[in-house]
Amino acid sequence: MTASGNKLIDAVTTLVGWINYSATDPFERTRVSAEIVRLSVPLDTTDSFSLLFSHPGAAAAVTAVLEVAPLLKDGTTGTWLTAATVAIPAAGGQIEATISGGSLVPAAGDLANVVDPCFFFARATLTPSTPAGAHVSLTHA
Repeated sequence: MTASGNKLIDAVTTLVGWINYSATDPFERTRVSAEIVRLSVPLDTTDSFSLLFSHPGAAAAVTAVLEVAPLLKDGTTGTWLTAATVAIPAAGGQIEATISGGSLVPAAGDLANVVDPCFFFARATLTPSTPAGAHVSLTHA
């Protein structure tokens, strides 16, 4: 087997929505809007990854903002950067946005405090509210 030049992020990393019990995640739970998720593989090592967003319907259009942040040398979270913003009409639906991992650059104030690759944190914020059945995740593009 040859080594891949492109590491994969987890098969699907749920940022908002229900997570089923699995061999790699033994806790069944629901992640909420704006919850910070620590990734096992940094996003800036992937050529590209996808933001997947869906909801079955809501009172108004729903916007999802994906933010990512670097892991600083002291183990804390660096400055949050917007990686993508997508919206789905009130009727519901799904959307996919592809993001280049190589285009992620830490904020100027964080540059001296990171070791590349560094983008280990992600969060998705849904506005104006999170409709029942909404799901936001990241996956390899």
